[in-house]
Amino acid sequence: MSLKNNSEEINSQTDCAKAETVCDINKENEDNEKIDSDAPEDKFHLIFILIFLLGLFHLLPWSFFTTATEFWMYKFRNTSIEETNSELRTKLQAQFNSTLRVTLQISDVMFLFLTWFFGHYIKVRTRMIGVLCIILTLFALITVFVKVDTDSWQTGFFVLVMAITAGINATNAVFTITLYTALASFPHHYLAAYLMGSALARVFTASLQILSLSLQMSVQDSALVYFGIGIFVIAFTLVLLVSTGRNKFYVYYMGKIKDDPKEKISFRETIRLGKKIWSSVVMMGLNLLTTDACPTALVVSEGEGNGPWNDQYFIPTITYFLAAVCALVGRGLAIKFVPNWSGIRWTIVITLRLIIFVPLFMLSNAQPRSHLPVLLPHDYQYIIMITVFNLTGGYLLSRCSYNITNLVTKEELKKAYHVNMICSGVQMVALSFVSILSVELL
Repeated sequence: MSLKNNSEEINSQTDCAKAETVCDINKENEDNEKIDSDAPEDKFHLIFILIFLLGLFHLLPWSFFTTATEFWMYKFRNTSIEETNSELRTKLQAQFNSTLRVTLQISDVMFLFLTWFFGHYIKVRTRMIGVLCIILTLFALITVFVKVDTDSWQTGFFVLVMAITAGINATNAVFTITLYTALASFPHHYLAAYLMGSALARVFTASLQILSLSLQMSVQDSALVYFGIGIFVIAFTLVLLVSTGRNKFYVYYMGKIKDDPKEKISFRETIRLGKKIWSSVVMMGLNLLTTDACPTALVVSEGEGNGPWNDQYFIPTITYFLAAVCALVGRGLAIKFVPNWSGIRWTIVITLRLIIFVPLFMLSNAQPRSHLPVLLPHDYQYIIMITVFNLTGGYLLSRCSYNITNLVTKEELKKAYHVNMICSGVQMVALSFVSILSVELL
């Protein structure tokens, strides 16, 4: 993808400003947003809440699988010994998170492409309801195996988990591109509801993980409660979506979506839109690279073996809950603070984040390790790192999406979202090996 120089970037933004563009999502621009006088009222903000829940749902399966660390470590433990020291983790334990990430990324991009080419043959609402039903079924299936003894076939169960994960994420990819298609027709601030819901998914699942551990139940019973609540949330979202079929506000904006099988994005148009939104695409790729290269899921407390906080609560509280809260705050800041920066400046900032944080996390107390020394062994060091890392990550990730709305016209927005997601999918596959490589380098 060719990168524009500063003058071309300024000219692009100037040309975009002359056309009818989507307002950036902040209070000032929201007040100036063009009002559709024919649109019905969103009574009780029901559709706003629905889109928030759909944003929550979008990352919910992924968040549930990645934050249930205690459960997966139990399922793939060395059954011949009772030792739980992180330095003695099995190969399946050490590789679970990185393999899960690769599985998620490959299945995601495959179905992003399938949806891009063939999704318009199925109506948007049908796709959304169908995807929710499939994910609910697969999520229930993995919950069944919580109480099943898998000690004698751990490798087979590992493969099964990855297969179910791939199925969930594949349908979730269809859901994502479908929802962005719908959001392009809704008022602009509904995108903020979706993105905030996505950010809250991590806070929600991390909170549930801590709550389930605090009930002092066995690992299996705790996981059963944990996944059971996930099933309830997905089912509730499905019921709410189905019930909005006659909502006037929902029907009005969904009616603006063109389900035309002939409506495709040509290769030339893809390149043209790619040139317009290149900065968001590059930012998304660098953010993905940074996240994959940082082995945060393997970082343990310096006081491991000295009590429940160090052994049970440190990872879900710091690595997941604190990180999720900071990412949520970062996304909120992205709505309020909007620097008038060029694409090149945004790219430089996110590149500096990559250069700074990857070495720091590689040298922290991530276990097991055989090659690199631990130069940052203390919990307070890790807490500071995870806080700043996720504050900046949440902010920059949201700017990736928000910036697109300033770079294209209203008519181009839906296609620009599709191009951005396809580019992100290609980046996912290209970088899928990074998380496994970072574990091996330790």
